[in-house]
Formats: sequence, C-alpha cells, structure tokens
Amino acid sequence: MPHSAIASGAVDFILSPKEIALELSRLSEHPLVKSNAVKNGEEDLIDNNDPDLKAVINQLLKVAGVNFGLYKMNTIKRRIIRRMVLNKIATLNEYAKLLSQRKEEIDILYQDLLINVTSFFRDTETHNYLKATLLPKLLKRKKAGESLRIWVPACATGEEAYSIAMMLLEIQGSQTTNITIQIFATDLSEQSVHKARLGVYSKQDLETVSPKRIQRFFTKIDNGFRVNKAVRDMCVFAPHNILRDPPFSRLDFISCCNLFIYFDTLAQKKAINTFHYALNDDGYLMLGKSESISQSANLFTAINKKYKIFARKLNSGNRLLQPLSPRYTQQNLSETTIPTTIKNVSINSNAGNQFGLDHAIDSILISDFMPASVVINYQMEIVQFRGATELFLLHPKGKATFNILKMAQPEIAFDLRNTISKSIKNKSRVLKSGIELRVNSIVRIISLEILPLNIEWDEPLLLVVFKEQDQIELFSQQIDGGKKNTLAKDRRIKKLEEELAAAHADSLMISQQQEAFAEELQSANEEVVSSNEELQTVNEELETSKEEIESANEELTTTNQELQTRNDLLSESYEYSEAVIATLHNPMIVLDKNLRVKSANETFCKMFNVKEEETEGQLLYDIGNKQWDIPRLRELLEEVLPEKSHFHDVEITHTFPSIGEKIMLFNANRIIQKTNRIELILLAIADVTEVRKKATELQVKENEILLLQIDAERTLRKIIEDSEK
Repeated sequence: MPHSAIASGAVDFILSPKEIALELSRLSEHPLVKSNAVKNGEEDLIDNNDPDLKAVINQLLKVAGVNFGLYKMNTIKRRIIRRMVLNKIATLNEYAKLLSQRKEEIDILYQDLLINVTSFFRDTETHNYLKATLLPKLLKRKKAGESLRIWVPACATGEEAYSIAMMLLEIQGSQTTNITIQIFATDLSEQSVHKARLGVYSKQDLETVSPKRIQRFFTKIDNGFRVNKAVRDMCVFAPHNILRDPPFSRLDFISCCNLFIYFDTLAQKKAINTFHYALNDDGYLMLGKSESISQSANLFTAINKKYKIFARKLNSGNRLLQPLSPRYTQQNLSETTIPTTIKNVSINSNAGNQFGLDHAIDSILISDFMPASVVINYQMEIVQFRGATELFLLHPKGKATFNILKMAQPEIAFDLRNTISKSIKNKSRVLKSGIELRVNSIVRIISLEILPLNIEWDEPLLLVVFKEQDQIELFSQQIDGGKKNTLAKDRRIKKLEEELAAAHADSLMISQQQEAFAEELQSANEEVVSSNEELQTVNEELETSKEEIESANEELTTTNQELQTRNDLLSESYEYSEAVIATLHNPMIVLDKNLRVKSANETFCKMFNVKEEETEGQLLYDIGNKQWDIPRLRELLEEVLPEKSHFHDVEITHTFPSIGEKIMLFNANRIIQKTNRIELILLAIADVTEVRKKATELQVKENEILLLQIDAERTLRKIIEDSEK
C-alpha cells in the first residue's frame, strides 16, 4: 500500500512512523491551522483583495497561462494555504517570494489547483437516463454518413468520455450504421490528458464498472486494464482552456459535470455562452447535480431538472461568441483583478413603490411626448424605432429594407445623408434645422439631430432625432391679386442658396478627398504588385511544402500500418504466451522484483489449494496463510537468483498444512523486459512426491529381493556342503 501511494504522486511526505507523528505535531501548531477554531475556515484569514494573493495568481497566470482569478476564491485560497503549511511558511508574502524563486513550486501548486476528481459512470441514474433516452434520440436523428459530435470539457483522466463511448457502443450493438461518433475530451491538465490517452486504469479505478463491461471493453495487462481499441478510437483527447481557447463547433451534446462548482459567476456565464455557441440548434448540455445555468437562462431550456439536462433555445438569437481572453503579456498581467463579492443592497417597500411610479411616468412620456427617433448603424440600417416616425419615414415599394435613406421622405433624404456623414466623420452631435417637408397642403419645418451613442455594443450606433418646428398652410394664389406667397418664396430661395453653398463645399471636399484617394490608390497598387510577387514566391514554396507533406504523409501511413501489424503480432504473442502458461501441467508463477505474484496459472491454484484473486499482488511468502514461507526457497530467491540469474532442478521437501508433505523441483529464471526495464522472475514447480515415493518403494523391494537371493545362496551352499560330506 505505501508503495502504491508513493507511485500515485499524491504523497507530500515520505516518512517513518516516528517522523509522521512529529510532522503532524508541527502541522497542528501552524498559525493558519490553530486559528481554524476561531473562524469558519482558514481561507477567511486571507482577503480577496490581498496584494500577495494577486501576486500568487499573477505568477500562476504568467507561468501556466491560466487565470485562477476567475475561480472561486475560497477554493483557491484553501489550496494555497495547504502548500504554505507543507512548506512551513506562515505568511502569504513569504509564499509569493518562494514562488518567484522556485519554479517547481509553481508547477506543484498548479497541479494542486487542478482538482482531477472523476470516475467511470459517476452518477448511475444520470447515465441510465442518457443510455435509455437521450443518446438513442441523438443517434436516431442522424442520417447515414453524418457524425455524432460530443464534447466532454474538464474530462480529467478520461473516465467520463470513455463511459459515454461504452454506452454508445452498447446502444449501437450489432447494428450496421454509417454514423461516425466523435467524442472530444479536453482538460487543463496535460498530465491528466496523457493518462486519458493511454487508457490504462487500475482495478480500483474500475470499481464502478460492471464485470460484463470490463470483459467487453477492457483488456487485462500487467499493471491494470487497458481500454479496447473500439472505445479508444471514438475519443480524441487534447489540452484546452475553456475560458481562453476557441471551442469545438457543430456539437450535438456537451457533458460538463462538476466544473462550475469551481468557477466564479463571471466564468460560469462565459463558459455557458461558449457552450451555446458550440452546440447545434437542437443540441443538449448536461451539468453536474449541484450546478445550474441561472445566469444564462435565456440561452437554454431545462429538459430534465433532476439530471440537469438542458436544450439550446431555438430563438436565443445569433451565435455570438464572447471575445476570447487575450494571450497574456506582462502588461495585462499587472492589470489582473480578482472578482470580489458584491455587497447586498437592501431595498424597502417605499423604494419599490417609487420605482414603479417612475417607470409609469417614463412610459407615458416615451409613448406620447418623445420625439420621433431611430437608432442606426454606420451602414445606415435602422436598428430600433422610437416614437411616431410615420411623418418622416415610409416603407418604399419593392424589396423590404431598413435603410434609413431609402425609407426617408425625398425632401429630407439629401440633408439626412449629409448630416449623418458629418456626425460619423467628426464623431460628434450634428444639428440641421429649417428643412421644409410638404405634406398635402401644409409645409412643415423640421430639424434633424444626429447623436453618437457611447455604449458597449457590437458596432458603433447613432441616434437620429426628428423634430417639427412649425407648419404653414399654402395657397396657390392670394385673394388680392393672385400673387404668390412672398414669404414662402423667400424661404424657398434661402433654402436653395443654402443647399447650393453646401453642395459647393461638398464638391470641393470630395475633390480634395479624390486626389488624396488617388495618391493612396497608387501607393496601394504598388504595394499590391509587390505583395503579389511575394505571394507568388510563397505559393511556390507552399507547393513544394505540400509535396513534401504528401510524401511524409505516405511514409507516416506506411509506418502506421507497420506499427499496427506489429501491435497485432504483439497482442497475438501475448495471448499465445498466456494460453501456453495456462495450459501447462506443471505449476508456474510470475514474480516481480519484490517477489510479489503478478500471475499464477490454474495448475498452481488447484495443486496448492489457493484462489487466483487471493494470490495476485501478494508476497510469495504470504500465500495460503504463509505456507510458502520456506527457508530454502527464500535463500534461493534472495541470494542465489540475484547472482546467477537462474537455478534448475533444486529439490525441496516441505509440509503444507492443507495438502501435506510435498517433494518439489524448483526451476527459476530472472528476465528483464527491454522496453520498460521491468524485472520479472519465472518460477516453475514440478511435484515429484509420487515419483520419489515409487522410487523408495522400488528400492525397498529390490533390497528385499537381494536379501532373498543372499539367503538362497547361503542355503544352497549349505546343501552342497552337506551333500559333499
């Protein structure tokens, strides 16, 4: 057990029992441990805004590229305090200095913060629901030739991904289908991803897997069980940071269990938006039992609240992926902040009533007294309408459009275009007044005001406000002589003069801009010609590289086929050797360098009355209530074998409590595997008890016959002597 714990890498100290007691006593006297009785937890001793805590997180961000400031601070602080206690450090400032001096401590803390806790079929009821309902539904709606795409973020050592793969294989059964299944499993920890790729698990790791599944989906090897090729080929493992790296796309199902319990609210919301972007319109998301999407309920609908299954909403808008976190530089490292808890604000009932009154008043003012206005983008497309805009904007005939210039009344279109252009160019408010708009027999004097909106949006926006200043009735002739209305005439002349002056200024500005554009176009043309030549050279290099890649790909394909053939031969050789050992009439066991049994054939178990599961992993001398603790055998294995590497036909007589006395011939050979340098001992045993007994009986009979012969000779001699006398 201690050797297994040390090999797992989870041990902080390797000490004798006496040293363990002293270390426990020292840990109990640590300031952060002693104060635990006063506060709810030692993490409360460190404030979230502590500059030393920010320094620790910044160092992790700089080295590992992961911003743990987006994680729940209590979890982060508990892990940091644990490392402080183990390093005999009392203050966070000292620990921050230690991190700057020892890079290996940063790596240890980083691995400690990545809590890789998982297991096969972790939640039995949820996995039963997936197998019985959701996964068959996903497979059924796929057509021949299409692929089912699944993402398992925070996969740890791969148990969750392999569990889903096994269930899908069970659902498909023996049916012939062209549906390809792709399971993308990702995690921050490269060590965990490496273990998941190997697909090797111990007997303890498979405690939640049924014997039937172990037999079907796993192959027994020396140090555990390996996932079969059919399951392994369905899964693709890769390191991935869900808060920074681009996600997968066109997914049908995402299984993200027990990741949000470590994320702060902001990180949870960003992850949910990422999942929303990655899923198909009819995709599903599964979370852990203690997780929810309360921060983004507008993106998903709960399908099964008990098992936390959510469906992507069909009317949740366009797929918008939040900007990914930038690659970290020294500048933005110093600006990293840690989320702090927002203080609760109490609101009494009077404040609530006041808010309702204000809202009612604002609604009336907006609906009845707000001037007509629209919100547009820089492409002149209307985003929102406000107030009554029927007087100024009309729907044109033909194809529907929201372009404000096409919807505007002809009399105001020219001024509207110029005013918007000036506002975009100067990025400021622009007012244009005195514009005549003729409606039936009434001339309306209106004004336009363009205001840039300074808000965070996907694109720049402008607010266009229409205001009516005055209105005048027109008469084609006056009663006193039929003369035209002088006032209207003067106003018309003034407007035309203003338009002419504006047109002259615009034409002059356009001419200057055209000259500047011509010079820029000439320069750009020269750059394009130069770039074209460079691109041609690059294209030739790419063609050459493409040919080299194709050649290398062919070589890799050939090598892969050879490796596959060798792997098949190796598997066949392994199965052949296992079958040979199993069918031997003589008992045989395989020991490791510590004389622990790695395997024993069936003949050994039957002859010496032991069980296979009680034998493997046990020390040879402890088998069968220590009945194999034979002094002569111990001497051979511990003294003779290390020097000579083998011994043959060594006879040992031993009395076993259960089967009696046995006379045995021992043959042993010590071998070292070249690939992984593992030392093994092959020990073959021949039971010669019956042979020795038969030989002894034969010897006794031969002695008896010899004695009879001697007696007969003596009698014969006496008879001869008597006859002679």
